[in-house]
Amino acid sequence: MTTDVKQIVNPMMTTDQELVELAGLHAYLEYAKDQVFEVNGKAYRVRDSYFNEDPTGLDAMTIQNMTSGEYHIVYMGTNVHGKYGTADIVTDVQLLTAPVPAQLEGAEHYFVKMEQKYGDITSVTGNSLGGALANMVGVRHEHVRSVTLNPALLPASAVQTDKEYENIVNYIGQYDILNLGVSSIGLSNQVPGSRHTIYNGIPSAAGISFNHTGYVREDGKHVSHVTVGTEGAPGYGVIKVDAHYHLVSSLWTGRPLYGGRSERINLNVETIRMLSDGIETSVLGQLDWAQQYVNHSMEIIMHESTVYETRLNQLREVYQESVENIVEDGLLRYIRFGNGMFKQVIQGLHMVVDVIEARCESLNFLLECPPVALLKFITKKAIDLDAVFAEIRSYLRRLEDQLDEFIAAIDDTVMTKIEEIFKAGQERFHDVVVGELASHFNYVTTNYSNMYDQVKEFGTQVDQVAVAFDTIDNSLASAISNQSGVGDGDNIQQTTAVEMVESPYLLNFMALKEQCLNIAMEQFKTGSSFVLLPIATSLKTTVNLIEWSGEQITSIIRTGTNIHLYGNPGNLILSTFTNYDENIKEKVNGILEPMDELNEMLRGVRTGLQKFLTHYPVVVDNLRPYIDSALFNDSGYYNIHIYNSAATSILKDMQRLFDDIVYQLSDHEAEAITVLHDVSSSVKTNMSILEEQIGRAATW
Repeated sequence: MTTDVKQIVNPMMTTDQELVELAGLHAYLEYAKDQVFEVNGKAYRVRDSYFNEDPTGLDAMTIQNMTSGEYHIVYMGTNVHGKYGTADIVTDVQLLTAPVPAQLEGAEHYFVKMEQKYGDITSVTGNSLGGALANMVGVRHEHVRSVTLNPALLPASAVQTDKEYENIVNYIGQYDILNLGVSSIGLSNQVPGSRHTIYNGIPSAAGISFNHTGYVREDGKHVSHVTVGTEGAPGYGVIKVDAHYHLVSSLWTGRPLYGGRSERINLNVETIRMLSDGIETSVLGQLDWAQQYVNHSMEIIMHESTVYETRLNQLREVYQESVENIVEDGLLRYIRFGNGMFKQVIQGLHMVVDVIEARCESLNFLLECPPVALLKFITKKAIDLDAVFAEIRSYLRRLEDQLDEFIAAIDDTVMTKIEEIFKAGQERFHDVVVGELASHFNYVTTNYSNMYDQVKEFGTQVDQVAVAFDTIDNSLASAISNQSGVGDGDNIQQTTAVEMVESPYLLNFMALKEQCLNIAMEQFKTGSSFVLLPIATSLKTTVNLIEWSGEQITSIIRTGTNIHLYGNPGNLILSTFTNYDENIKEKVNGILEPMDELNEMLRGVRTGLQKFLTHYPVVVDNLRPYIDSALFNDSGYYNIHIYNSAATSILKDMQRLFDDIVYQLSDHEAEAITVLHDVSSSVKTNMSILEEQIGRAATW
């Protein structure tokens, strides 16, 4: 059975989209009695304003559609800022219990009172707690239609779980945290009537509030969108989030396309033109928004590509600074440069050893030339330290060579291994996350453009079919009246074959970045540690050897200068010896002082190297957030997710719409309608493919 569109369309009557807007937006604006406001171009007058008057927390208003004459009751949801806001919170808690809370009973009393005053109420509506209030009325008064947005559940005692409640319709936002929670604990049966998902909102913690109410209000004013990004920055834009924007309705009847097939439309010139107009004004308009979201994503991706060198160099700087700061005393400061602190320390070690060696030579001269009076009472040879000093010099040269190797390894890590982080173990892209996203979106943008052109072409074909039908109809009428021949019809736009190209990229969805981060972290940590830690260990070993050689010098000097007299010297000899012994001790102390300095320097180097060995893996682990951001700017990456979530929502809506179009164009004998059916089926299929491809950038 087909239905003439004129019999079922009354554009003046209040639609579900408008009831949803009333519930999620206007209910919270607390209009005064007799105030007039507009919804979708229709004027509504507040006939009764009942805000902040009821101790149970009940807030509501009765409004009249000034054109159709319909009356509606709009219940407000939880209003913590109202006079009885605490009562609302109490009622929210009581909804989880069996008894019916006083505020729900009050909602019914208000409904009965308004019907007594104004006659039949066409519908009741509300959001959240307001939705529960509306549904309470719908449960008890089946003649009134209840349309809610993200309603709270009803107490178990108020609902018959085996009853369908055909007069109640609930629209649930895909990101509504309240109903997600209700479903997860198995209480969905306490939301009576049908439940339909609408694809509004954004998957963001910042969107929790407006995802639930369906609308953004700032300072009491409605804002139809949320802003993404920073003004002037790549990808800056807005996303339309109004709930009614995503409530899909028939292009012919205006009725929501949920819960089964819509009524069959009698296809004629008028209804075909309605389809053409709907494609032009509604479908292409929605697709324009989705394309904007995709384009903003491309802007972000292209920007990240252009600042690759900046991201690379910033990560290099962070790594280098992190390495330099492992040792607090600055041993590794400017390690990559020719006159870094470690180099200066080794130069200082050389200088101290020079001082020690010179003072040892001075001591030897004293030991080799004792006073003549003491010659027959002491026998003392010079201390032989040449071999030990040669050993220390050799170790210092080894330390320098190892340091050069260490510097070269750090430099290679900074210049090469840091860059390899961006490849994350693959060779297709030098900048893997950006490269894969860019490659994927090249497919997406091409496919989207082709699909958009296909929809536009379809709209043109529909319009031309309507014109042709009208022309043929007029020609037939003229032919019948004038008994003349029928002229040729107008040419119809030929169908362009459109085939979506499969993208081989982003198959792991937006988890791509996390996966690349894990791979890059593991490879960088393992690779750099494999090179740097053995060299640092060798440096530490050489320092230990120098320390050991220094201990040899100290030991030899202490034992070798322990001079004593033998025989039976007289007082003059003892006095001479005492002076000689004191001179030797002074020389020894002069050697031990720089030896202490040498040992202190060596201990500092050894401690610093041990800290490097111990803390380097931790330093690399601490680089994770910096590497994460370097692979792709965190906020930009998330904004791509947000934009593409919004784009897929629109494509889901359009597929629902085209599902109805395909249905309405099916099973017709007219060849032109059959062709339009086939094209619309192709459009819907291509939208589905695009939704999947764009959805990859919307899924973590």
